[in-house]
Amino acid sequence: MGLLRRRLRCRLQDVRAPLARPSEMTGRPAHTQQHRSNQARLLLVSHRPIDQAGGPAARWRSFARHLPEHGWEVDVVSGRGGDEFASPRSAAARARVMETAGRVVDPLFRLTGLRPEAMPLSTAWAPRGAAQVRRRLRDGSYDAVLATGPPFSALVAARLAGGEVPLVVELRDLWAGNPAFDRGGPLLRRLESWVVRGASTVVAVTPEAAADLSRRHPRARVEEIPNGFEPALIAMRKTTTGTTILHSGTLTKDRPLAPLLRALEPPLRLVLHGYVAPEIRAEIERSGAEVEIVSPSGWEDAVRRIAEADVALVTQSRAAGDETAVAAKADSLLRRLGADQLCARLHDAGSIEVALERIREGDLPSAIPPEKLAPYERPRLAARLVDVLDSFRGRPNGGRPPG
Repeated sequence: MGLLRRRLRCRLQDVRAPLARPSEMTGRPAHTQQHRSNQARLLLVSHRPIDQAGGPAARWRSFARHLPEHGWEVDVVSGRGGDEFASPRSAAARARVMETAGRVVDPLFRLTGLRPEAMPLSTAWAPRGAAQVRRRLRDGSYDAVLATGPPFSALVAARLAGGEVPLVVELRDLWAGNPAFDRGGPLLRRLESWVVRGASTVVAVTPEAAADLSRRHPRARVEEIPNGFEPALIAMRKTTTGTTILHSGTLTKDRPLAPLLRALEPPLRLVLHGYVAPEIRAEIERSGAEVEIVSPSGWEDAVRRIAEADVALVTQSRAAGDETAVAAKADSLLRRLGADQLCARLHDAGSIEVALERIREGDLPSAIPPEKLAPYERPRLAARLVDVLDSFRGRPNGGRPPG
């Protein structure tokens, strides 16, 4: 599925927010931290350290700052790996290696009904993460544990750790049944069911994902808390009638550009900022289209480039995910906001041409009014999460269904 959309009029991402308090980021054992006696305590389990510079950590980088304002202190268990986003060239090299490795092992994974992406290297952290969670729960007093994924190893680690403290499982992307990970075999579905059975609440980020989880796990309590943005982004919006289209991020072979390249003509200008897979580079060469490729850079630079672009591109093949994957999530949100004028289907050349013609003519969508964006401001979303956490505070097992 493809999507062209006006960026920073409707971009719901993060300018790198100020970090949470050092005690929340270092992941020190609970007994070494001072905390106010009237504060509830949340143990966050995330394989990816939330003080990383990149977008995948943005949600919890923000929530860790805002939850204490609502009476919840945050302590973190994480893999404590290096910050891949602070070294974009290393991240690009790693992406190339993982793509190659995935192609090599894919036949074996096919036999198990999985894709290689279902079992990344981070999976090996789960037993070690579980031991860290057990130690924290033994040494400190927590009111809830929240495990967020992907990477999904955090969910497995928190479930393995067990205990009487209520567990919240956050699926920022669907796991079982998601074509990005699952080829229809039973393994991933059984693993997800085991994780969900141990959870007091499951959090999804779109209505579509929440509905899917409720259908597959009818006994689970499922809540939707969407992705959002830092309010400071509103001030970065600008009025423009330019023709520069920017894609910032990683373009893998599962996210083809060929349908767009066939329709791309001057004065439209396409800029690809970040890692571009060899297969996509080959598409560009075959098309003869004029495309500028810019090397990966840090998060703040990526946000600046997005702010300066006229139109942003999000592209994704249906085979790379489902209705809750990145492009589809954006598509669904833009439709709810009435800002889907530049949405186009990957396999519908006509819809792509209509979107490009609007850009050529300078007929770009109007800015979304701030009041329509307000429900997606991350401070407000943190308050919604607090409502979930407060709802089972003090209840045995957090009101978890038996079995």
